[in-house]
Amino acid sequence: MKFSLAVVASLFLAAQAAALPAEAEAAQQNPCPRRRSAVPFYRAYHPGAINHFYTTNNQEWQNTLGLGYIHEAPAGNVFTAQEPYTVPLIRLFNPSRTDHFYTTSEREANRATRNGYTREGIAAYIFDKQVCGGQPLFRLFNAGTVDHLYTTSWEERKEALKNGYADEDVAGYIFAA
Repeated sequence: MKFSLAVVASLFLAAQAAALPAEAEAAQQNPCPRRRSAVPFYRAYHPGAINHFYTTNNQEWQNTLGLGYIHEAPAGNVFTAQEPYTVPLIRLFNPSRTDHFYTTSEREANRATRNGYTREGIAAYIFDKQVCGGQPLFRLFNAGTVDHLYTTSWEERKEALKNGYADEDVAGYIFAA
């Protein structure tokens, strides 16, 4: 009995050791982050202030209700920590214009701070290229109402363009909700 247990145990250890290089090789072939690691990028809209707001923090999103915001469907799914191929999405706010602004560009964030925006930290981590099945996160801006809108929906983008928003290209790429 001792002999057979020792043989079984050594065979088991040998099988595990052989599987480790295979798992490491698979991770190298597909270094994309796991989709289940992504969280909702909650979205809220304040009709009085005409301001879209986005967060990964459910409690912060819930708190917007008491501030006059209306909850909308999440913009998609993003990461709360750095993952392969992701970059920080910086959140800024301009209190005099009541506008939240999100960018992956440090240079753009610095320019915004010179124009009255305050950094509020990293909102999320998103892809800066279309990799790992990410969908475009369109960035639009309405100069008349001073509102930035972010969406993965081609239809919503098209409607926003009809309603005074200008296309500011793609902010990055995220997983669809």
